Order: sequence, then C-alpha cells, then structure tokens
Amino acid sequence: MIFVTVGTQRFPFDRLIRTLDELVCKKSITESIFAQIGYSNYEPAYFKAKKLLTPEEFLEYMDCASVVITHGGTSSIIHALKRRKKVLVVPRRKKYKEHIDDHQVEIAQMFYESGMIEVVDDILYLEDVVEKVKQTEYKVYVENESRLINDLASYLKQI
Repeated sequence: MIFVTVGTQRFPFDRLIRTLDELVCKKSITESIFAQIGYSNYEPAYFKAKKLLTPEEFLEYMDCASVVITHGGTSSIIHALKRRKKVLVVPRRKKYKEHIDDHQVEIAQMFYESGMIEVVDDILYLEDVVEKVKQTEYKVYVENESRLINDLASYLKQI
C-alpha cells in the first residue's frame, strides 16, 4: 500500500493528488493508495482519501505502507524514515500557490543528498520515481543526522 500525506497546511496540493489519480486511472500505479489530502480541492476518484487524519490514523496508515509519498514537511519525512519506509517527497511549491515559499524544496534536497529519500521536482516524473523508489535501497535514518537536518531546516525557514 502507498500512503500519501500532504500535511495540514491550509493550501491545496491538487497537483500531487490529481497526478496520482491519473496514474491509478491508467493503471500506471497498481498498488492501493490511501491519501490524507488536507485542504486540496481535488477529490480523487481512483483511490481512497480523507481530508485530515487523527495522529493515530496517520501512524496506522504509515505503518501499513510500503511506500510513503509526502510533501516536504520535516515531520512527515522523519515519521516515515523512523519507520524505515521508502519515502518519495514532492515538495510544495510557491509558484503553484501550494505554500508561501520554497523551503520544502530545500528540506527535500537535504534528505535526498543524505541518501535517505527520492525527490520529485517535476510532477511529470512522478510515475518513474514511484517505480524507482520501490526498487532502491536507501540509507537508514539515524537520529543524530536528523538533528542536523532539523537544524538546517529551521535555519532555512528563517532566511
């Protein structure tokens, strides 16, 4: 199962949800998907979704997943890595009005450079990267590294 989370920011993330729905429709993704879609306006037709989850529901879906597709929020990424999930990050982008700035791009890049995740910068490559993440082994999350990444992420937010 693939678990998708877009976080709880009050911005839609239709770009990700719509693309996933299209990929499931054309059977490019055959695994079941459950998505926490937050304030997205687009409602998927080809997989199950809920706007918001309780913390318990969130962890339950994450624990059941083999792959986690998430926005570039540090907390969501770290929750998945701590559970040794394969993580694919699609950062929210300012130019699509998905966030107020592009700090998620910078956060995702830091995790990617550490060898722990995959990142999709261009949604057109989502299908290919979903396949890649399933077949790739990633570096295991280590708590000390997360402190460094969190410190860097906090610093970037202040800039």
